[in-house]
Amino acid sequence: MSADAPFEVDVTEDHAVMLVRVAGDVDLATSPQLRDALDRAIASATPLVRLDMTAVTFLDSSGISVLVDTQQRLQEASARLVLHGVGDHVKRVLEISGLGSFFELSDQPTT
Repeated sequence: MSADAPFEVDVTEDHAVMLVRVAGDVDLATSPQLRDALDRAIASATPLVRLDMTAVTFLDSSGISVLVDTQQRLQEASARLVLHGVGDHVKRVLEISGLGSFFELSDQPTT
């Protein structure tokens, strides 16, 4: 884990898209804040939630759980979750956990 990167999460709405930007370590201590932000995005009933993970420095099983739950809830609502800017470390964690193809990943910037 990286002690240098403070955790931040920001939610903005642009037209019919919710953009959630997250930075820092997504772990047991911070995953509830990410869950709250994604819950707000789900509650907005927008058809697309973009999660900008460009500045994520660490992802553990509690963060993965939040992402899986969000993906499932959005699918049930006929909405999409797209993960943007997923770094090599996070991609590796998703692959090791068997979720490499579970999420829609994009290399395109969120703006």
